Amino acid sequence: MNRREFIGGISVAALAGCATGGRVSSRAAADVQERVSPKPRFHVFSKMFQPPVTKSPEELCNLMASAGLDGVQWTVRKGGHVTPENARAELPRLVKVAESFGLKCESICTDITADAAGRPGVSAGAAETLGVAADCGIRLFRPAYYFYDEKTESFSQSIDRIRGGFAKLAALCEQTGVKATYQNHSSWGPSVFGGLVWDVYECVKDIDPALVGVEYDPMHAYFETNLSWTHGLELIAPWISSVDLKDFHYRLDPKNPKMTKKAMVAAGEGVVPWDEVRDLVARHGVDPLYILHFEYNFDKTNLKKTVKAERDAFAAVLRG
Repeated sequence: MNRREFIGGISVAALAGCATGGRVSSRAAADVQERVSPKPRFHVFSKMFQPPVTKSPEELCNLMASAGLDGVQWTVRKGGHVTPENARAELPRLVKVAESFGLKCESICTDITADAAGRPGVSAGAAETLGVAADCGIRLFRPAYYFYDEKTESFSQSIDRIRGGFAKLAALCEQTGVKATYQNHSSWGPSVFGGLVWDVYECVKDIDPALVGVEYDPMHAYFETNLSWTHGLELIAPWISSVDLKDFHYRLDPKNPKMTKKAMVAAGEGVVPWDEVRDLVARHGVDPLYILHFEYNFDKTNLKKTVKAERDAFAAVLRG
């Protein structure tokens, strides 16, 4: 979403708020959502469908089109559908394959990073890869994660360094015309930046949302902060360009019955409050690209049935 579209969405949300004395009712929120995004756009994160799950990009695209999806977010990184060194030859080919099945390619997932302290600096070849993406009509890319350095920096020093990294990402985006969308991700260790959405906000709050945005992940936000997750979404709303779709529930840890662990599950089987996500997204005038992730152990014997069920379950709740 560009700035003009975002401001327009906010105006619609504001009108709904005026009609309810500043509070947006669930009906008003639904009305806003209908006007902002009458038909959610569902793309698939291609990682979970790399070989051997599907044997080729053609098979993947045929599957997604037949299941009612709208597009593909290709992995353009080491071990991905496209490796960075082959992006110039391979990415345009995959975009054409997707288009031949009626699918769009609006976003890619990369391992591009930019660190103000020169660790590792702007990724080699990043501008070239994004230039190819721009030529293909791709407007968004997910960069690699940032990390705190607990051994040599204080928490605030790490934040300052990472804030500088986002500034360099913004410069890269301005140069190439492709917008970075950082994913908030629950911690797999204390060094991971972005488990707390507030940290991401601290680093993007002074950056134009037209250059750097967020691939907002409600599952990770809810897992990380539980009942306070809504505050993070409200803070980061102007920067949200895409929303990841996946769910989880808690299960007992077999190694410690006093503890619980995260278990990834199919749509409709988890604890993420998707109706609240829907209403908040509408309230803040956000029109995101929705990206299905399939991070649970899904049935691979009937892939079309699996993909369609996931897509339909999310479509039902997001449309209200």
